[in-house]
Amino acid sequence: MMAELISIAGKAVKSVTKLGATHCDVLVTNTRTLSADIEKGSVKQASMANDPGVAIRAFRNGSSGFAYCTGHDAKSIDRAASLAASQAKAGTPDSDFKGLPEKATPAKVGGLFEPKVADLGSDDVVGMVMELAAIAGDDKRIYSSNASVNISVCEVALANSNGIEMTQKMSSHDMVAESVAKDGSDMFSGFDFYSSRRFNADALREVGESAREHAIKGLSQTKIETGDYPVVMDPLALGFLLANAVGAGVNADSVQRKRSYLAGKLGKKVGASLFSVTDDPTIEWAVGSTAFDGEGTPARKKAVIDKGKLSSYLYDSYTAGKDSVRSTGNASRGGSAWSYRSPPSISISNLVVHEGRSTFDQMVRETKNGVYLRATFDHPNLATGEFSGLMMESYKIDDGEIGPSIRQATIGVGLVDMFNSIDMVGKGHKDCFGVRTPAIRISKARIGGSA
Repeated sequence: MMAELISIAGKAVKSVTKLGATHCDVLVTNTRTLSADIEKGSVKQASMANDPGVAIRAFRNGSSGFAYCTGHDAKSIDRAASLAASQAKAGTPDSDFKGLPEKATPAKVGGLFEPKVADLGSDDVVGMVMELAAIAGDDKRIYSSNASVNISVCEVALANSNGIEMTQKMSSHDMVAESVAKDGSDMFSGFDFYSSRRFNADALREVGESAREHAIKGLSQTKIETGDYPVVMDPLALGFLLANAVGAGVNADSVQRKRSYLAGKLGKKVGASLFSVTDDPTIEWAVGSTAFDGEGTPARKKAVIDKGKLSSYLYDSYTAGKDSVRSTGNASRGGSAWSYRSPPSISISNLVVHEGRSTFDQMVRETKNGVYLRATFDHPNLATGEFSGLMMESYKIDDGEIGPSIRQATIGVGLVDMFNSIDMVGKGHKDCFGVRTPAIRISKARIGGSA
């Protein structure tokens, strides 16, 4: 099958260049997805989809055109090639375009594909989501439980006008569980998730039990007075925040457009010396891992923040050309399963926060009057570098112990101030929202309470 896909890609490249494009690349994908969702104890949907397609980018004098088609039939590909080439011819020349990646060898990355995932069928996925929901709801205090399971197998072939011909096969296994606990008029929801390129039978129970336990734990609630507090941040909250604050903040396109608070800060101190971050697409079984990026640049690990200093932005070939630097290989085709429906854009692969020496228990014990933040889903303002968000799941820390959950509270902090106030970095890690991170503690953030 892979030989067939790369043959399709190579033929399409020849067609586009014959139509007048000076540069082009073609992505051919074949993706199989199985998914099932349960809401409030009932199966909401279960689906199986095969999604083959072809994406074509054409360039002429720097002007670009993009088109795609579903399926792999020759007539549809020819129409897409013609459309992309005509767009490139009609567009405005762009001198910042310096060309597409040159021919290279893909990186050797293990753990991209597991046959166990490919062997799963619809009945398996439905069975998993029912079991996950049952575990998440297995307590009389749980009012309702929701669950989702998704698996995918994605085969891709990429060719370009510089002679690149690359293929890879990727799998993914994702699950999410949410439990809603109720005690009289008090309600609280807890959740957890798992995401990897390999199947993990134990994750089902771990995710379901974690969602259930956090929902029940959150029923005991308190309020907090507005003030400045040290905050212990769980990987769940930190992963979501850093995917945006760092991942999007070092996006070279945003930096070049002056839309990032990190613009102009290369080589400068943006965090504590305890804070180091890399982008690493070579981690075995991680969902962001890949042998090459969406343009054919071989995968490689690169430092983003080194002991508090900003050391790199993340580039695709176009933005790298504008800055006269090498592409970092961060042209993304979208998540763990690549999509042919849009052109590549800059994104993190696996953002990794380097582990420290503290245990989570040590962080809590050394916090006499503070907050443990487990989850927030608000985005920072990337232009200003300010973050203000609702603490979806948080707990009061009193005398070094985690107490009741905090009702109706917000957190506010400048991102650079937050990074500079990191005073403890944990051992261990969890993969959350494309970020592999331990827990951390920041010495001070503004907490808006309702007491």
